[in-house]
Amino acid sequence: MVNGERGLSWKIAAAFIGAVVGAGFASGQELGQFFLGYGLAGSYGIIGSGLLFAIWGAVICELSYRCRLTDYSDYLRYLLGRRGALCIDLLISLYLFCTVFIMLSAGNALFTEHLGLRTGCGGLLTGIATLAVLWGGLESLVSFNVFLVPLKFLVCLAVFLLTRSLNGLAFPPGTVQISPMAPIFPHWIGATLFYAGFNMLGAMVVLVPLGRRGLARQRLAGNLLGGMGLAVFALLIIQILLPFRGQVANWEVPVLVVAGLVHPSLQWVYFVVLWAAIISTAVVSCYGVATRLRWCLSYRLALALILGISLFFARLQFSSLVRLVYPLFGGVGVLLLMVQGIRAMAHGLGR
Repeated sequence: MVNGERGLSWKIAAAFIGAVVGAGFASGQELGQFFLGYGLAGSYGIIGSGLLFAIWGAVICELSYRCRLTDYSDYLRYLLGRRGALCIDLLISLYLFCTVFIMLSAGNALFTEHLGLRTGCGGLLTGIATLAVLWGGLESLVSFNVFLVPLKFLVCLAVFLLTRSLNGLAFPPGTVQISPMAPIFPHWIGATLFYAGFNMLGAMVVLVPLGRRGLARQRLAGNLLGGMGLAVFALLIIQILLPFRGQVANWEVPVLVVAGLVHPSLQWVYFVVLWAAIISTAVVSCYGVATRLRWCLSYRLALALILGISLFFARLQFSSLVRLVYPLFGGVGVLLLMVQGIRAMAHGLGR
């Protein structure tokens, strides 16, 4: 590929990864609840999720290009018709709104658990930062993730390598060995499908408009890079947590705890990166809801309203929200995956 083609592929990959790698992902809470309880078998689920991400994202982008879809509501109407799209659109808008206040809740957990600030301060700071990034629209969102994704990956890789190089890590006083996080599903295949399902509800917000750009090979390369990048990222986090899964199960932000055991400076670096990851997912989700409200509110007024309401719900416990909300909406994503597969074959995307 020439440089321009590589640039677009990387933008698609970065936006894809940024939409998925938020607080639940980068903190280890989300991956822990979905995959850590299966032990090494959870790695199969993560690899399967990466493949689903890549294929699903590539089909979304190709449908967007061929059918000239403007946003994810057009994508839903194409898949489900007007009435079906309206029902699913409402559910996805609700999911995106829930994700916004889950991210603000994660900000509260991060600043309270590791800085000792009062509950509410972390969510407020996260909301202000999200508003600042989104003030410029979609291009600001993409540029933010192009900068952030490599940084998140490099810091996570450093935590992984350092935990493997040290002979034993001493946990803080009062940390006790307890049962690891119980898996949400009886088998890792179920966790794989539902994990990909709810994450793609947020990713489609940015993939549909980006899918209208460039050549087919650029879109395909971007989604393959995004899907496999997510799998590698997730495998690193699971490998960080596996040796300590009994000790970190009672922490809201487990990867940050492990980073602090390696070195205090590394904990501060990961703190900043994790907060940026929280903001990146809040940005994508808030953008999705704001665009759906454009029929009655201006874009910037919608942003302020969404974040203001989200701050009220953000006082709920982060880990409990992850366990309740994400599996519920994963079923909606699996339904869309099945319908998309049928429509893609009918549209002849394989030719």
